[in-house]
Amino acid sequence: MRLVSPLLKHALYPALHHSGWLKGMMPAAGFAVVNYHGVIPADHARDPAGQDSFLDANLTRPDEFRKQLRFLKDRYHVIHPEDFRAYVEQGSPLPARAVLLTCDDGLLNAFTDLLPVLQSEKVSCLFFVTSASCADQPGMLWYEELYRCMRSKALTDEDLQLPGNGATRPAAAEAFQGRWWSAVQRASRLDANERRRWLAQLRQRCHPMPNLGSEKRWRLLNATELRQLAAAEVSIGAHTRFHPILSLCGEEQARREIYESKIEIERALGRPVWAFAYPFGNPSTMGEREVRLAREAGYHCAFLNVEHWDIAQEKSEPRDGYALNRFALPRIHVSSNTTVAELAAHLSGLHMRLQRAVGN
Repeated sequence: MRLVSPLLKHALYPALHHSGWLKGMMPAAGFAVVNYHGVIPADHARDPAGQDSFLDANLTRPDEFRKQLRFLKDRYHVIHPEDFRAYVEQGSPLPARAVLLTCDDGLLNAFTDLLPVLQSEKVSCLFFVTSASCADQPGMLWYEELYRCMRSKALTDEDLQLPGNGATRPAAAEAFQGRWWSAVQRASRLDANERRRWLAQLRQRCHPMPNLGSEKRWRLLNATELRQLAAAEVSIGAHTRFHPILSLCGEEQARREIYESKIEIERALGRPVWAFAYPFGNPSTMGEREVRLAREAGYHCAFLNVEHWDIAQEKSEPRDGYALNRFALPRIHVSSNTTVAELAAHLSGLHMRLQRAVGN
């Protein structure tokens, strides 16, 4: 699939989109969920060496975000998150061609830059935040801070001092992102308190850190900003306490990440938290155990970050002829280079069908 994706992205999908051929198609569920991770703030200066582009690829530009919203409003019914809640909890019908918008992680730019675009276009969104945003000074996502530390000091495995260094030691010539992801995996095995202490020591070793650019790009929402976001006619869901790779956590640690994030966000906002999004949300980072834990925690539904996964068909409920697993709901992930034509292909279900046809 990777070999043909440029042809699909730049030739086939635009041709089908502009011809109107995709207009009448929808995924088998009859609705789609489109997921963002925020937008690039206007005052964020990209690293000229391109070292931050790997992480920034999860964010979209405000002008592209607005263009995509207008496309969705023109071709689909962008629903309020509470309408989707009624659908999963009570079986209330959704309009034809329904689309739910979600946004993960709770970065400050989701409030300062993404929310104003939503409001001007008069659409709502389901925001998934970590319960770190219930604090007055939440800091950064730990794995993004790790990325910056490793970039700033060219840290070796010996410098990182993580368990499993000898067992899964990356080759010296491996790309930086591979070495960083290996460190994220090993650090996810640590207890939350151990990981916090380890990162504090690493932060001291990397001091002074280079300029991080716009605070809105890196910082998480704090408690005040989270409450202001919740008051803006949007819905808030949980995204664990600290965003580890859940499949690498012990059973009790994974349970606490999933369950306690719900409790902490509910306490901060004074309202129920009914939805959960798995961190990273793909088959390599979570599995049946995490689906079970999300059910047991009392959520009414939970979201993946992929469009198709076999587990989504397990323990599912028939809904309008489609097997719906409320705790493995697929989402279309929008990245910085996603075009409107590509988004249309994903919304139609065509992209997923092509992936399944080639076994990817």
